[in-house]
Parts: sequence; C-alpha cells; structure tokens
Amino acid sequence: MIEQKTIARALIALVCLAVVFGAGLFAGRTGGPGDFTVTTQYAMGAMDEAELADIAYRVEARAAQEQEAAAAQREANPLPEAAATDEDLININTADVMTLQLLPGIGPAIADRIITHRETHGAFRIIEEITDVSGIGEARFVEIRDMITVE
Repeated sequence: MIEQKTIARALIALVCLAVVFGAGLFAGRTGGPGDFTVTTQYAMGAMDEAELADIAYRVEARAAQEQEAAAAQREANPLPEAAATDEDLININTADVMTLQLLPGIGPAIADRIITHRETHGAFRIIEEITDVSGIGEARFVEIRDMITVE
C-alpha cells in the first residue's frame, strides 16, 4: 500500500515541475549524445528575488492543497483492508463486465478490454499482468491490486 508521505512527495514534485515549466524553463540538446542543457529565465536575469519568493510560496500553498485533497479522497474512498479475504476479491479471470466495473477506474470499455485480453491471451497468471490491458497503467493497478485476484 502506498504511504501518505510517498503520495505527498509525488504531488509536491509534480507541482514544482509545473511551476518551473510555467516560470519559463527552457531545455534543449547541446549537440553531444546524451548532453542536455536546462536554463531558466531566472538564470538569464528575467526574474527577480520577489518573483522567486512568490513562486516558492505558491508551490508550498499548492502542495498543501493537494495534500488536503488527497486526504479527503482517501477518506471518501478508503482502500480495502490488506487482510481482505479471497471471497472479497474479484477474480479477473472469471469476472463479467458488470463485476469488473466495481473496481475503481474501470468502466465498461476497460472491462471489455480485460475480457478480450484474457480470451485472446489466456487467463492472467498473476494480477500484475492486468497492466498489459490498454487503459490500466501503474497508477490504476495500484488502486485495484488489493481488490483483485487470479485463480
């Protein structure tokens, strides 16, 4: 299960990247293989200390908002207990479209893709193989991994 600190750090990193790009990050290749140059407007003298302080304040405020939103989301949709019984889990090898849609983020289209994938490639051997289905990336898998099983 993902720790709250890990989620908060990831959100802060994303917000920082968005602010940096919004503040004018310029990137380009220098010509050599693997060489890469990053220059900001500040490095070129376009931003002063007050603008940088304002950006830092906005990044911190946005990170706090994101943490609050993530906490509210977790309270509204708590993850299942790690000790869930096999009876509580959805078997992705036998579940129908309606049952698969009980999983968070799985709608009719992705449920159809799961069924098509198992009909085409055979039963899932481990739950991680569900990420081979288009529309189920690592983030969605993390949301559903404690809710699914293969038998």
